[in-house]
Amino acid sequence: MRTQVGIVGAGPAGLMLAHLLHLAGIESVVLECRSRAYVEQRVRAGVLEQGSVDLLRRTGLGDRLDREGMRHEGIELRFDGESHRVPMTELTGRAITVDDDAGRAGPHQVQRGLVVGARRRSCTATSWPAATASTG
Repeated sequence: MRTQVGIVGAGPAGLMLAHLLHLAGIESVVLECRSRAYVEQRVRAGVLEQGSVDLLRRTGLGDRLDREGMRHEGIELRFDGESHRVPMTELTGRAITVDDDAGRAGPHQVQRGLVVGARRRSCTATSWPAATASTG
């Protein structure tokens, strides 16, 4: 099969797109100018919104996040010396998942999981680490 899609950037969006295309039977290649180690270690986001968590679960990539992620169902705002809780889940039915600050779960672990998944599929293995992209 010929590669049908080229994806520039191995961040969470690029690797998730490659995974979704793979599930649909579409071959892709991910091009990244940084090393695999850099891509795995860089924290790209501090918060995963509910839609992202749902997508990870639906596509078989949410196990670690379900075990180790910290689900937040509300936030607390402070002003004029008083705390005011905003119960997001109660108001919207949605929540956010955040990094646990101990490095066990969260967006960088999700990123690492996407990289591992990409390495298991031949569709993106050729882009590590030799592929480069020029910005000018």
